[in-house]
Order: sequence, then structure tokens, then C-alpha cells
Amino acid sequence: MQEKTVVREAVLEDSLALTKLAWQLGHQAEAGQVRARLFDLLNRDDHKVFVAEVDGELRGWVHAFINRPLHKDTAVEIAGLVVDQNCRKMGIGRRLLDTTEDWAKTQGCDQVTLSSSLAREGAHKFYQAIGYQLTKTQYTFKKELLK
Repeated sequence: MQEKTVVREAVLEDSLALTKLAWQLGHQAEAGQVRARLFDLLNRDDHKVFVAEVDGELRGWVHAFINRPLHKDTAVEIAGLVVDQNCRKMGIGRRLLDTTEDWAKTQGCDQVTLSSSLAREGAHKFYQAIGYQLTKTQYTFKKELLK
């Protein structure tokens, strides 16, 4: 039996499936939070969330946005990418990134960037195999703000 993969823009009804996949990345966001965030993103022209369905089941997603820093060229940046751990190495990640790259071109961007945790060695191999180049290693800092 041939599996059929469809990549499309996310809709609000995808939020529960997006949440479950985010958990596979180690982000334990609640479904209500993801739904609210997705609602916001769907109403912005500078963000896209694409999903991959395999035989009607949501098996991956990518969130990309246009990054317009003061000091360097505008690029599309991948904020997150996940493929269901049971469906990896099926071309889903590549299809999601191809779709993102096509969107980047329509936005006048000539590059797509992303960051990946040092621990995700399999992801690094995947990105390099499809043409992404490692350009630097850096630390990420965070400061919790008092409310």
C-alpha cells in the first residue's frame, strides 16, 4: 500500500496534533496554549505553519517566519520542525522544508536559517544531507522576567 503525503498550511483544528508532536521535541506546551499561538500565527503574513499529513494523519509540522534583523539580510527562519518519531526517514521533513523554501522565495528571501540543539545529531545529519550548512555554534541565553 502506497502512503500519500500532503503538505498544506495549518488550520486551527490542527492544534491538538501540533501539540502532541511538539511534545516529541521536548516542549510540554498545553493544547490551549498551542491553539492560541496558532490562532495568532495564522493571522500574520510574516509567519507560516505547514503540516504534513500521511494518509490523512498529521505526522509533521514546520513553523517558519521572516526574520528582518537590522544587521544582516532578511531570511526565513525555521522556528520549529518536527516529524513524528514513527514516520522519520520517509521524506516528510524534506517535503516540509521544500515547501518552506518555496514560501521563502515568494517572500523575496534568498536563504532559510535554523538552529538545532547540539544533542540532535540525527537532525544535523538530515539538514546537511539536504543542503543546509553548519555556519556557527553558539550558546543560547534566557532570562525569566518577573510579572
